[in-house]
Amino acid sequence: MVEDAVSMTVDRAADAFGTLADENRIAILLALWNEQPLSFARLQSAADFEDSGRFNYHLTQLLGRFVRKDDEEYRLRPAGGRAIDILFDERFGEPPSPIERDLETPCPDCGASLRATYEDGHIEISCPACSVVVHYGYFPPRGRAARDPEALFLAYSRQLWRDFTLASAGVCPHCSGRMETHVTPDPDWYLDVATISVCQHCGVDIGTPVGLRLLADPAVVAFLADHGVDIDQVPFWTLPFCVGDDSVSIDATEPLRVSVHIEQGTDRLAVTVDESGTVTETALVESR
Repeated sequence: MVEDAVSMTVDRAADAFGTLADENRIAILLALWNEQPLSFARLQSAADFEDSGRFNYHLTQLLGRFVRKDDEEYRLRPAGGRAIDILFDERFGEPPSPIERDLETPCPDCGASLRATYEDGHIEISCPACSVVVHYGYFPPRGRAARDPEALFLAYSRQLWRDFTLASAGVCPHCSGRMETHVTPDPDWYLDVATISVCQHCGVDIGTPVGLRLLADPAVVAFLADHGVDIDQVPFWTLPFCVGDDSVSIDATEPLRVSVHIEQGTDRLAVTVDESGTVTETALVESR
């Protein structure tokens, strides 16, 4: 189903990019980005066209997909706004300087300190000692340009919290299509158990430790808050249960039941999830 959905959109995607590959049409989109709605005459002037026939030709190519006409006025459709957003993204300019920061989080595989790097728009959380990659993802260069290193990594963690929450709720953070989530024992990476979400429309997949998805669960959020941990203020990689699976145990295989034990001080919250990654039970273990 995913392969069919992707293959069916190739021609349409190529056609859409072909429509945009013209500086005259970009000028029209930018004019509407600055001010909308606009009449035909005002849009022609704002886009700096002298020939109304040539202007009408290029405007017609954009209508329906990127621009809409309402009562003799023109405005951007959502796809037109997204196209402009790509133009404003600094990924097509000079990349910002790389960043490297050692983290106070032990590698879930060997125990050495993890390191965060940012280069060419990509963030990697990995172990320099054993080469385990805990996380790898994209963060637009314009997001880097506006922040110092500490703020950059915190902003990225917040973005991921949103993405993982959407994925767990069945919404693809990339295309808004439907995602299906399952818990997988023995995935093909450093974990023994992982939660994987796959979009049934664009095909993107998101794999994480089981514990990382629990940051969307109210009981987990409340437990952490009771112990002074605001998940919106700390990067997820500072929470051991979010980067490894030492706190994960498989309780049953048919059907699959997995438990995650989250510790704060002398308290522990036991969280059970089923094969779809849905929380089925939470229990607060008495203080030790």
